[in-house]
Amino acid sequence: MFAGPGRGWATIEEGMTEAQGAKAHAGQSVAGARVCCPALSGATPTTWTALPAEALERAPSRLALTAVICAALTVALMVLQAHLQPEIAAAQRQPHVVALEAVLILVSLLIVAAYRMGVMRPRASVYAGLGFQILVAFSIAVFEVSLPWPQEYPVRGMSMLVTWIFAAALFLPASPLQALVGAFGSAAMGPAAYLLVRATLHDPGLTPNKMAVLYVPPFLVAACAWWMSRLIFRMECSMHHARELGSYEMEEVLGVGGMGEVWRARHRLLKRESAIKLIRAETLLAQSGRQADLLKRRFELEARAIAALTSPHTVSLYDFGVDQSGNFYYAMELLQGLDLEQLVKRFGPQPAARVVYILRQACESLEEAHCAGIIHRDIKPTNLFLCRLGLEFDFVKLLDFGLARWRLMSGGGRMTMDNITTGTPAYMAPELALGVDELDGRTDLYGLGCVAYWLLTGGLVFEEPTPTAMALAHVQKEPVRPSSRTEVRISAELEKIILQCLSKKPEDRPASARLLRKMLEQCPECGQWTQEDAEAWWRTNLPELFAARCPEPRVAGMAAVPIRSE
Repeated sequence: MFAGPGRGWATIEEGMTEAQGAKAHAGQSVAGARVCCPALSGATPTTWTALPAEALERAPSRLALTAVICAALTVALMVLQAHLQPEIAAAQRQPHVVALEAVLILVSLLIVAAYRMGVMRPRASVYAGLGFQILVAFSIAVFEVSLPWPQEYPVRGMSMLVTWIFAAALFLPASPLQALVGAFGSAAMGPAAYLLVRATLHDPGLTPNKMAVLYVPPFLVAACAWWMSRLIFRMECSMHHARELGSYEMEEVLGVGGMGEVWRARHRLLKRESAIKLIRAETLLAQSGRQADLLKRRFELEARAIAALTSPHTVSLYDFGVDQSGNFYYAMELLQGLDLEQLVKRFGPQPAARVVYILRQACESLEEAHCAGIIHRDIKPTNLFLCRLGLEFDFVKLLDFGLARWRLMSGGGRMTMDNITTGTPAYMAPELALGVDELDGRTDLYGLGCVAYWLLTGGLVFEEPTPTAMALAHVQKEPVRPSSRTEVRISAELEKIILQCLSKKPEDRPASARLLRKMLEQCPECGQWTQEDAEAWWRTNLPELFAARCPEPRVAGMAAVPIRSE
């Protein structure tokens, strides 16, 4: 869903790990779509000619590597033959053999140079590889028929074409049609070279039985190599298909949990980056029927909860659906920044004015959610993301509605997951720890109070050795005043609000997120942290994200307009 500075987004990883322990957090993954791979569908004529995008992108580098190996082996074999087999070295000195070897080395160097200069296009490199494969096969065949073949000596071994045909099938990316042409075209170079040498230079002296021993095996191997190449092609297509979903193309794994993954993705047509959460079909099949149904319901609930909210401080949903393989997914905006847990771990406790600035934005998201009958139930630092949005800095986004409870407006029924440990012990409201069924928005305000405590002190409200002990502490113990655990200056008004949010009884907390926001606006710290302060902080501490979308006018292709002084 989100990408932090210098690494993939990790905001959901903790939640997924906790849910894995509870056996309930839905998995997530992204998939993107370029084109459905023909080898899997088998329904289009492009099956024989199209390569998956990933294989096509690797084609130039693999061709260049093959060219380097061929050039190096050609030189090495020439040197070895000259010292170990003088009679073969004499054949190598024939003008036509020397010319072919020179051409082969020159073409190999040109391929490497084109690759290093970046002028070799992927699709062109596939056809260049096909031509290079035929050229190498022809060079091998000409060299073999240029050797002396005394009639009294039998043919020992097979033509070197056999080795080359197998090597080309492994190294050079090709569609089934191109692999077929390359394999059988290489095998055909044996008889073609024999006829050419016999017609223009001399009779190699090969009897029909020797020709059969030399040139029949390459055709048999060509059939095997083509079959092997087709298997490789199908595997590449399967990998490509596994990374396709709807209109999105997966690019990078951002988080992995017990039930799925989170991927960075890009919309195929809009080129917009997204984050996609997914429950794979095989994950559902591994569960019992009821558990699989619960996972699907929970995943759908999370998507519906996000889609129902329009606050700019709630992560935006782009798409939701099920692909042909049965994978459940939804796509969200991909954010650049860091969550509040990372913020404190990397930069320490935050100024009180900035904490108030963050909390007010979180209240706006919760205010809308509570008005829509949605209770988040898992407010914690990793689910509040501090990002840059457009030209605004320190913009807060509320994430991960996987544990949300939704009271349906039509009848008072609830859509939620049953028999699941909800929330995170370090930020769990007492009523959640006790399993109280009737909850309201004040449960989320308790979590928000724990988040404020974390931001100001860099510590948890209760430091306990086990999750159970921590949950019980929220029920039984009174929190220590945050001002006694931090060097950050906290006004009495702000500390009172935080402790009120941490009240054991919901009725002692602020009545709503709207009221909490208004209370925060009355604090002395309110208004002391401005956009200018946020921009300066990002420029200093996260320069890579600060400069990501703020190019200088000349860099952006626009002329800077000077300001005239009157």
